[in-house]
Amino acid sequence: MTRVLQFLYRQSLRSWIIIAMIFTVLPLMASAVSGYIVYHRTIVQPFREVLSTQQDMLISLERIQGDYWLVSQAVNAYVLTGDPSQAKRFATTRDHVETQFDRMERAVADQPVLAVPVQVARAEWDVVAATAQALLDRERPDLAAAMGDLGQVLEVERQLPAAALKLEELLRDVRLINEANHAETLRAFRVIEYGALAALLLSFGMMGLGGFIVNRAIVLSADELVAGAKRFADGRHNMPVRVTVPPELAAVAEAFNSMTRTILEQQERLGEYGRRDSLTGLLNRHEFDRALADRLGAPGPHRFALLLADVDFFKQINDRHGHVIGDAVLRSLALTLQGEARDSGAAFRYGGEEFAILLDEAGEAEALAMAERLRQAVATLTHLPEAEITCSFGLALHPPVRSAEALLRAADAALYEAKAKGRNRVVLAA
Repeated sequence: MTRVLQFLYRQSLRSWIIIAMIFTVLPLMASAVSGYIVYHRTIVQPFREVLSTQQDMLISLERIQGDYWLVSQAVNAYVLTGDPSQAKRFATTRDHVETQFDRMERAVADQPVLAVPVQVARAEWDVVAATAQALLDRERPDLAAAMGDLGQVLEVERQLPAAALKLEELLRDVRLINEANHAETLRAFRVIEYGALAALLLSFGMMGLGGFIVNRAIVLSADELVAGAKRFADGRHNMPVRVTVPPELAAVAEAFNSMTRTILEQQERLGEYGRRDSLTGLLNRHEFDRALADRLGAPGPHRFALLLADVDFFKQINDRHGHVIGDAVLRSLALTLQGEARDSGAAFRYGGEEFAILLDEAGEAEALAMAERLRQAVATLTHLPEAEITCSFGLALHPPVRSAEALLRAADAALYEAKAKGRNRVVLAA
């Protein structure tokens, strides 16, 4: 069964159509061939044989019946006139009757139902012929001589109707057999009709099967392709197109799924690019706002800290060393902040030379310790040997600050205070 399914799955679209057509046409061809064979064997050939036999029988019977009366005339004329030509006429007629009986016996040799009546009729004829021949063998010089044979003449006249009656009975038997053959022929026709009806129903069934094959191989596969395209258009990207037959549409489905995966990967990359700052690789301001809102909207008691960092004297770095060096400093700072805060929270580029760090599950002591560690890590950077790189940090805690706006104001005020006190320090918001 598995091999059959594998064979079907490997068939091309053209093969599926051909298979469907074969399933549709095959019953019609089979019914036509079988119908012809049944028709020829059960109707045509037997009916032809029956007709031939019946024709021979009927012709012979008609001729024999006519010859019987010729025999009667020849016998009567000979007895009354003694004309030798009547004896010759009888002999000719007798030979003709014998020939017709021989023909009938050959025709019914394989039909016992008719062979026996033919033999009985011939036996009757033999009696008539023998009696008549005995009369014709005597000379008739005058009418008076015929009076002594009157009894035998009457016997011939009696025997001929009896023999003719046997022929009538034989003719009746032929007609009965003819009717039986016709009835058998009608039954055979009825069988063919039933066979044709069965073939028609089978053809309809096979047409349905062929339609199912075409529907399964083409229509449903095409519908699945269309449905897959609609799912993708609606944003449901997690359901691939599943088409296995025919191979042509399966290849289209695989190409579509591959294209879908490529598009999703590109979208994911583009989405990641949209979430991150192009210079530093940190999450951008939009992601910071979303992360802050998520933390503030989380159910139940939840504490975290917001740490704002600003590069000290960054304008002077740009002015003295150029923006290329300034960008390099920002990238180094971003790597440092992200590396140090990875286990405790997330780092963001807040804007310009300012960064934001969200510290999860951090109270005052934990937040101050992390801020100090970040400050020291920045101070150890040696990106510019002739200039020290430092950052000032403003820290605000949640709780007690509840809203995003208040938290940002508090952290920004603490950062401003850290700069006012000489920079390179951490200040906790009051």
